[in-house]
Amino acid sequence: MEVLLSGLNSYLGNRAMGNLSREDFNVHGIARDLDLFKSKVFESITATLDKVDLLRKGKEFDGFSIDSGIGLSIYITHVPTLGELVNLNLELITLKNFIELTKRNGGKRIVYIARLMDKPFIKDIEALLKSSNITYTIVLKNLAIGKGSVLDKYMHRLINGKYLPYDKLFANVRFNPISSLDLLRWIYNVDWDKHFINETIEIGGPSTITVQEMFRLYKKMLYPNADVKSILLPHFIMSLVFRKAYHIHKEDIIDFKRLMEKEYPIDNTSWKNDMLFSFTPLDQVIKLDQ
Repeated sequence: MEVLLSGLNSYLGNRAMGNLSREDFNVHGIARDLDLFKSKVFESITATLDKVDLLRKGKEFDGFSIDSGIGLSIYITHVPTLGELVNLNLELITLKNFIELTKRNGGKRIVYIARLMDKPFIKDIEALLKSSNITYTIVLKNLAIGKGSVLDKYMHRLINGKYLPYDKLFANVRFNPISSLDLLRWIYNVDWDKHFINETIEIGGPSTITVQEMFRLYKKMLYPNADVKSILLPHFIMSLVFRKAYHIHKEDIIDFKRLMEKEYPIDNTSWKNDMLFSFTPLDQVIKLDQ
């Protein structure tokens, strides 16, 4: 099957270009700026990569063709959040053009992947998909983790410091992080011709955990001898401390906190009765996907 993939500059899209292709699942990734994408790649690319601008279209858009036709199209959210009007409008434009590109290449099936924090704003995405006369599934996912993820970088920096600043509100956030490799394996294993037709489903990992517990698990699996002192701080000065003491990019802090503040546990009831799937335990994800 030929698979069209957009959203390569997201963490999941980046990993998909090196881990989603199979002998019977031939992935064609498209991006507007190939140099930007390649600068972020940290794994060997196993998919086909083409330059296509979904915002302004142009000659690459007009000339893009998959001779044998598209069996499945996957669109991973392009914008940082759907909760801002400018971002939402950009997303609707690029998604509309992605649907056009899919149809022009014989595609009739699309999977739209977003984050849990986008759930309150997904109705506009759903409306566009419904009006486009294409079979769709919207997948809302818990935070994807693994090598190179925002959470992974965050945890490594904190554990390698002498002190761990934290606030209780943030430390006690509960969520079901999902291995990015598990999520890609799940996408491959779903029979998209039969399941989740014109539905919105939610997917999370195998275990509910707090941010504090995740920190302890990282420390146990990767840094068992690290000596880190915890310091309770007021919530409002956390970002300043992280930037100054740990040199964590402001954008990474904003992305991580925004994701975590909107996370909640998912029990996978919206799909697990339709298919069998085994998740990798979190301790093994942390240990092996580095």
